[in-house]
Amino acid sequence: MNGYSVNGFLKKINLFSTELKRISLKNVKRLLLNPYIIPRYVRAFFSYDMVFESEPIIKKQELKGRTTMFNIFGDFEELHDRIGGNDGDFKKGIAKIEKLVHEVEDVKITIALSRYNFARLNKIAEFSMSLLGKKIDLFSIDLKLFPVKDLPQNFIIYIENIRKHIDTERISVSFYDDELMEILNTVGLHAKVNPGREKDLLRLLGIISEQVLIGPQTIVFDPFHRCNAKCQHCWVHTPEVRHPEEFLNRKFDFELFKKIIDDASDMMTDGIILQGDGEPLMYDKFMPMLRYARNKGLGVLFFTNGILLDEEKAKEIIDLGVNEIYCSFPAGTPEVYEKIASIQPSQTFYKIWDNLKKFMVIRRGSGKDTPRLIISHVIHNMNYHELVEMAKMDADIAPDAVRFYLIRLDVMNRFLQLKPEEIEEIKKQIPEISEILKKKGIEFIDNFEFQLNHYDDETGAWSKDFFLNHGCTIGWYFNLVPAKYDMSFCCHLRTVGYLDEKPFKEIWNSTKYWRWRRQAKYLKQNRNAEFLNKQVLYDEHCDHCDNHQTIIKTLNELKKYDLFKYY
Repeated sequence: MNGYSVNGFLKKINLFSTELKRISLKNVKRLLLNPYIIPRYVRAFFSYDMVFESEPIIKKQELKGRTTMFNIFGDFEELHDRIGGNDGDFKKGIAKIEKLVHEVEDVKITIALSRYNFARLNKIAEFSMSLLGKKIDLFSIDLKLFPVKDLPQNFIIYIENIRKHIDTERISVSFYDDELMEILNTVGLHAKVNPGREKDLLRLLGIISEQVLIGPQTIVFDPFHRCNAKCQHCWVHTPEVRHPEEFLNRKFDFELFKKIIDDASDMMTDGIILQGDGEPLMYDKFMPMLRYARNKGLGVLFFTNGILLDEEKAKEIIDLGVNEIYCSFPAGTPEVYEKIASIQPSQTFYKIWDNLKKFMVIRRGSGKDTPRLIISHVIHNMNYHELVEMAKMDADIAPDAVRFYLIRLDVMNRFLQLKPEEIEEIKKQIPEISEILKKKGIEFIDNFEFQLNHYDDETGAWSKDFFLNHGCTIGWYFNLVPAKYDMSFCCHLRTVGYLDEKPFKEIWNSTKYWRWRRQAKYLKQNRNAEFLNKQVLYDEHCDHCDNHQTIIKTLNELKKYDLFKYY
């Protein structure tokens, strides 16, 4: 193995494991919390006796007269050239290898390992063998990700297992990236101290390495397209919008839903959300969807307007073990509610209030603390003046949490844009609503502050420059699946595949998806990249991103776990 001896490295792994057992948990935490100590601590065990490549990526050198050596970084062009930094290297190198093999010349290949390819070693090894005219299948030999604390050791074992199946006389494996093991050990050490955060750490590692190691955190389904409220602020059902019957009659096929859930469960997805282009409780397959996902071990939450959340449904939902319910309640008085929910009378305001209050009574009576009930207030120029009334209503209902959320504007609802003086009126109400909720022990979800602090008076946007400057990491965390089955990169219909044509798992792990994730990570440089539906990567919808909380949390966690420096 070029670079250093695997056996020697395994000895260092054992020494490192012994050292971790020797020191106290308190000292492990001290190491992990100090971003300056941990790199040196890890290097002390893993950085000696290594030889790292630093030459151009596809490099040839004459050995013993007619032997030519090549470095291979990926099993597809973009990955290889991304690591090497030289567009066109892959095509040139592969053409040269194929020519030499055809001429029966002696060719040797070094698989050069990087943070960007380490999890694809089996695929790169298969590809390298195929270049030498030998077909092998290494699908079953993959990197053991769990337990994550053992990831560094398992990676070395993974290399050794691959080497057992390749022509080691002509193919070697070497470390090109001098920070790869440092990154893996940082993740492993944090997993040791935080065993409940394994999947979170793997997604953070995925961002660093630009690979997907497990499935998304959340898959959002839009299962049903009809609505019984038609709120003014809704970008789908605002009253001025007229949809064709084909759209309104669209329903998510239950059998296809089950296939997606099966894949999601296998890929260690955390959970699903049912929401979106209509009211989920109107769909006759809604309860079976909840039940199937829960039986597959996925967390489940859904959005509702609360109109149909009666006692019978409340009991069934509580019994199913649903994790969270978000209820959209965009008013603090019946008069304003009637204006916003365009097809509902003012009395419906009290019906929803009563439904939510009874839900909390039933849940407490069951002895359970789930589903958590979160009341969500979308704020715009029709209701900005009654946040205090909303908070008083919330206090009476006593949900688990409350979220105030500035409207997401588009061409359909721009007439609801808040003026600067209305934003100031909102800010004045925050101390009072915060105190009302605090007295009742209700969580005040903190996304509101970010939106207000970044609000653009002219456009109504509140996330534009932030994500252009920091990049978008949602490609490792989220998917939207509308009832048309056009799987979307984010909540703004950027199509990455069609689920009535290909399985979820295949699309998620595809080369195309790899490219879009990487382009979004470097958003400013790739803002015009196109998806399958010709939607560009960055547009005005990104200026008020619904996923901003997830992305901000991810950036903060990269810092928390000493990984941001590799981002």
